[in-house]
Amino acid sequence: MESSTFSAHPAISLLAFDLDGTVLSEQFVISPRVIAAIQAAKARGVRVTIATGRPPGVTLPYAEMIGVNAPILCLQGGLVYDTTTRHTLRHLRLPHQLACELVELERAYPQWQAVAYLNGSMFISSKRYDDAFYESLLGKDYSLHTDVCGALAGDDPDKVLFIIDPPDAAAILEVLGRLVGARASVVQSHARFVEVNPLGATKGAGLAWLAQYLGLTRGHVMAIGDQDNDASMIAWAGIGVAMGNGSPAAHAVADWIAPPIHEDGAAVAIERFILGAQGA
Repeated sequence: MESSTFSAHPAISLLAFDLDGTVLSEQFVISPRVIAAIQAAKARGVRVTIATGRPPGVTLPYAEMIGVNAPILCLQGGLVYDTTTRHTLRHLRLPHQLACELVELERAYPQWQAVAYLNGSMFISSKRYDDAFYESLLGKDYSLHTDVCGALAGDDPDKVLFIIDPPDAAAILEVLGRLVGARASVVQSHARFVEVNPLGATKGAGLAWLAQYLGLTRGHVMAIGDQDNDASMIAWAGIGVAMGNGSPAAHAVADWIAPPIHEDGAAVAIERFILGAQGA
């Protein structure tokens, strides 16, 4: 929609935003302007949360940096975690048999690395990248297992993520779509990540659950994101904002398109719709 359609929205009581490509740069930095805008929103009584594909343990440092004051949405909305009580409020899981079929794909497609997530731990069959890559994007709690399916010990994992080269995105989405069918959801969450998540594990569904938990309607919610996996929450929120550097899917459902991350687009959106900066 045209930016002139919207102005400050005093009804916003809950602000949710993605991390990578939205507030977190490729250097894993959140700009001072974005931090300042978030703090100003909190000062006006707005509840602030993160919506990410990361598990809680990897998300908590960012939550503490930002000072979130609402439960966070992790694992693409499949897990809602209260940072104050350190309790999980909602947790969806992927069927074990499907997870085993997914990690087995590495045999047919060795160029794609499968990562199985289970209760904050990650299981991989081989170490293909350096520690900095795994730790910055996935977290430190990963371990090597030649048999990832066996390492799950019959448990239903949180999700299975595939690390890919960006040009392979269309191919793996097609392969996973055929394999998974209606048993789970498949989404690209990063230029290098394609994920298989439990049914219902979307940021939109997670945000809707959190809003209901907090006693809010969608009209009181604003969401900001940039990738395909953010599209569901952008579409669901009363005000859905896509970053200028966002994907076509995110742009297609957005009420407003913010400047890109290098221009502090998330801050511009917060200033415009929550803080009432008319020139933003």
